[in-house]
Amino acid sequence: MIDRWFGIVGSVAMLVACSNQDNSAPGDRADAPAASADGDTTPAGCYPFDQPSTSELRASPKKAFAYYFPPFPVSVDNKDPATDQYAKWLDPAGSNGMYAKYGGYIRDRPLSRPVRSEASWRQLDFEREVATAVEMGLDGFIFEFPDHVSADARWNHLPTMLDAAAAVDPDFRVMLSPDFPTGATATTAGLEATISAVATHPSVYKLADGSIVLASFYPERQPTTFWETLRTNLAAQGIKVVFVPIFLSWNGTGQDAWNSTAYGFSSWGVRTVPSTSNYVTASSSAHARNKLWMSPVAFEDVRFKDNDGAGVMRYWEAQNSKLFRASFENAITGDADWISLTTWNDYTESWLSPSQERGYAVVDLGAYYVTWFKTGQAPAIVRDAIYYFHRRQKSDAAYDTTKQTAGAIQPQGPVTDLVELLAFLKSPGTLVITQGSDVQTMDAPAGMVSFTVPIVPGTTPDFELRRDGQTVEHVQSTTPIQTQMVYQDLMYHAGGGISCTRGVGSI
Repeated sequence: MIDRWFGIVGSVAMLVACSNQDNSAPGDRADAPAASADGDTTPAGCYPFDQPSTSELRASPKKAFAYYFPPFPVSVDNKDPATDQYAKWLDPAGSNGMYAKYGGYIRDRPLSRPVRSEASWRQLDFEREVATAVEMGLDGFIFEFPDHVSADARWNHLPTMLDAAAAVDPDFRVMLSPDFPTGATATTAGLEATISAVATHPSVYKLADGSIVLASFYPERQPTTFWETLRTNLAAQGIKVVFVPIFLSWNGTGQDAWNSTAYGFSSWGVRTVPSTSNYVTASSSAHARNKLWMSPVAFEDVRFKDNDGAGVMRYWEAQNSKLFRASFENAITGDADWISLTTWNDYTESWLSPSQERGYAVVDLGAYYVTWFKTGQAPAIVRDAIYYFHRRQKSDAAYDTTKQTAGAIQPQGPVTDLVELLAFLKSPGTLVITQGSDVQTMDAPAGMVSFTVPIVPGTTPDFELRRDGQTVEHVQSTTPIQTQMVYQDLMYHAGGGISCTRGVGSI
C-alpha cells in the first residue's frame, strides 16, 4: 500500500540514537540439515504432503517469489532478543515511548536467535531466510532497495542478500524492486547506478535472454517515459531490463500506457477474501495484452501504527487463514504465471516468515499452495497435521483508553470473530475445538479442511483430530483469548504442524 513506509522514519531515529517461540505441535520442531535423495535441501517430513524436490519445483514454468522488506530482517542489531530493537518495538514503553499510544510499533517479530559472534552475522541471517524460502518451494525474493545509499543502513544490504542467496542455493534468485524518486524533475541516474552495481551478480533474477526483471512497487508514480528512459540508459551500458510493475492497485482495467513498456503486470493486491476474485480478472486482462501476470498473495493486513498521518490504526478482515488460501486459489484458477507473496517480512502490515506468534504455520500452508501452483494439482495428503489461526481477542473487546490513546484500531469492512482449525487429513476423522466448556466437533473428509467456530473469550483453544474415539493429533493454542485488553491486538496468531527436522538449523 502507498503508506506502507510511514512509521519507518520514526524507527530510524531510535536505531541511530521476546523469546524464540515456535508454536508447533505435537512435539518441538528441531533444526538440523536435511537433504533429499537428489541433493536438494528439503524439510524432512515437515509437511502433510510429500513435497517434490527443489529441482522438480524449479522446473515448473510457474514461479513463486516473496517480497522482502529490508527494514525487518531476522535481527536488526545482533543483540540479545530480550533487549534488541525488536524488543523495543514490541514494548509500548520502548523506543522512548515513541509508539506508546499505539501499544508498540509491532505485535510480532521474526523467530529470534542468540547473538552471533561472526562478523558476517547479517549475511548468515539472510542465508537462514533464503534456506527457509527454498524449503517452502520459492524461486526467489523480490528485494526492495533505494536508488541511493540510505541513512537507514537496513536498506543498504542488497549485495549481502545476493551473496547469501549464492551461498545457500546458486539457483535461488533475487528479483530487483528498486524504489525511485517521484518528483516531477527526478532523473533515473540513481537507479542506473544501483542497478548497474549488481547487474552481473549471478543471483540477480533474469529471463532466459539475460534481461533483468525490475518489479518496482507503485511505479505509476512516474510516467512510463521515466521508465523508458531508464531502460534506454541501462541498455547503453549493456544492461538489458524488462519491467513487471507492481501497481498499487490493478484489477485488469486501465494502465494502458504500460502495454508497450511492461513485460508483465502485477499489483500490491487486496486484503479481503471477496476481493481476491479480482485476481482472476486481472490475469485474464494481462494475458489478453500478451503480458504475464504475477498474482499477489497476502496472509493479512493489520497496522499497529500511524500510517496515514492522522494517528489511525487499521486492519482488514482476513477471516483466519481464508485470505491466504483464497489468494492462492484465485491465482491458480486465473492461471497466473508468477505469484508474489506480499510480504515475507513487513511486520508493520503483512508478513508470513517464521515468527514468534505464528511459528511456521503460515510458511507450511504456503508450501502446500506453492506446490499446488507449480504442479497444477493439489498435493495428496499423506500425513495428518492440524494448524490453528485465531486472534487474541474479539474485535470489540474493551481496551485501556488511558494507555492506547491513539483510539481503536479501525476495521476496513465487516469483521469476524472465529477460531479456525485447519486440518490436513490422510483419511476422514473428527475435528474437535474446545474452548473451556464449549466443545464443537466436525466430521471431516480426507484432504484439507477448515473448521471454524465462534471465539470464546477467557479460554485457551484446544484442538484435536480423533479417529475411532482416539486422539490422533492434539495441539493447544499458545495464545489465550482475553476478555479485555490493555492494548488491542487484532493480528491473527497461529500454530500447529508436524514435529520435524528443518534444514535451516545449520545456518
